[in-house]
Parts: sequence; C-alpha cells; structure tokens
Amino acid sequence: MRLALSADSSWNRWHPSYDELGRRCSSLAIDALELVYYPENDGFDTAPETLASYGVDIVCVNATAKLRLMTSPDPGPAQENILRCVDLAADHGAEFVVLYPGHVARQKPKERLEVFRRRIEPCVERALERGVTLLLENHFDLRGEDPHYTDVVRDPELTAVFLDALGAPNVRVNFDAGNLYAAGIEPWPYAYRLLRDYISYAHLKDMAFYTELLHGPLEENETLSDSKTGTFVPVAVGDGGINYAGLVREMAEDGTARFLTFEDHSLEARADEIYRRGVDYVRRVLA
Repeated sequence: MRLALSADSSWNRWHPSYDELGRRCSSLAIDALELVYYPENDGFDTAPETLASYGVDIVCVNATAKLRLMTSPDPGPAQENILRCVDLAADHGAEFVVLYPGHVARQKPKERLEVFRRRIEPCVERALERGVTLLLENHFDLRGEDPHYTDVVRDPELTAVFLDALGAPNVRVNFDAGNLYAAGIEPWPYAYRLLRDYISYAHLKDMAFYTELLHGPLEENETLSDSKTGTFVPVAVGDGGINYAGLVREMAEDGTARFLTFEDHSLEARADEIYRRGVDYVRRVLA
C-alpha cells in the first residue's frame, strides 16, 4: 500500500504547476500521484515527464465529474472522456481511472443498472484491453440530485448490490471516507466493512462540520456541502470527525487499497499544511 497525492486542487479553481506538484511530492517523500484530467492546464501534455523528473509515478487518472455518464441524454462525450483517460493511464503505466457516473433520481433500480451497463460498456472493454481498472468513487449529494438516497455511489449498501449486479470485475470502488462522512454515513467500520471486497483504491481527506463560530466567515473557507447533511470544511487527515486510525490500520491489514491518495480541497494557502499534517498522521498510524 503506497501513499500518493492528488493533483486536484478544489476542482481546479486553483492549480499548482506540475513542477510544484513534483516538489510537493518530494518534500513529503511521496512518489505517486493521481493525475486529474484537466488538459486545459498549462503543462498538462508533458505532466508525466515533468513528474517523472521528480521521481513521481502517475498511478491513477481521474476523469473528473464534468462529464457524467448517467446525467446527459447523449453519453458520447462522457464516454470519450473516460476512454481518453484509460488510454492516458495505460500509456503511462497507471492502473486506475476514477470516474463519476452521476445520478438520475427518477430512474428505478433496474433501469439505472441497465442504462449504466450500456453506457459504461465501451469503457469497460477498452479498460480490459489496456489493463486498467475503472473506479467508482462514493460521493455525497453535492448537486441536490438525490433527495431519497437512491444514488448507488452515495449509499454503500446500494454500491455493493449495484456492483454485484453489474458483474464487471474491472469496475471497483475508490473508497472516499470524507465523502461518506459528508453524506451522513459512518465511513468506518460500517461503510468500509460493507465495501472492502470491492475496494482497490482510496482517497484520504478529513471533514469537520462547518460553523462560523469555529471556522470564521464562509467566504474564508473552502467547503463541501450535501443537500441533506449540511456544509463541511475539509481538514488534514486526523484533524476531523473520521476515525482514520481505525480505518487505515484495517485497510493495511486487509490489503484492500493499492494506494492511499491524499486530497486537500482547501484554500491554496492551507494546502501544504493540510498535506503535511495528514501524511505525518497516516505514517504514524502505519508505523
């Protein structure tokens, strides 16, 4: 199980250069990175070479949630986006591609499964050909799309049932404890133990419930919100409400996730401190 960093910085609202990412990884003694698919960023085309010059491997490509398979009448652009990410991952020796299916509340479970299976099929086939595993990331209801908790990547019990019914061995779970916490679900032991047989990869970020009394004005914070549970401040792993000590130890014992990838989702001025505190914490837990 290796530690990694995500190249994402609050959905690309601000973004370090790829040289800066390489230096950040080096300063933390981390040699793996999740490359987020933002081809519009300066230096993206040569990012793998830039990162390699710092001894950093690309181990995953994140397709982002800008184009989602389930929420567009025409899935073609989302499929093409995922296919590009699969090829990019394979070309640079990365094992994983993270994708976000999206949710249509009016669909019944059988229809949801059939539509997703049909739309993901060309991506599954390409991933099999290229030796890449596709990852569904569990998520919270950021967009107000899931009033009845029927999104298969929001409820871990639904996730397990959905993946069993899908029957695609190279579609697995990116376990994001922070997202589960924001969705009002206990990440560990409940969600982890439900999903451990499906997990191949994990995102690490901690969460604190936002209040102006503790965190100051909303505009001075980077926050994440769920339609039902409220607003949260992403904080360093070990500084929030998630039992990461129990989770990380059990993941290590089980050997579930190939990589534990730190995200910050913070303001730019706080990112380095959030990464440093989180990485130090996890290394102490694993020592």
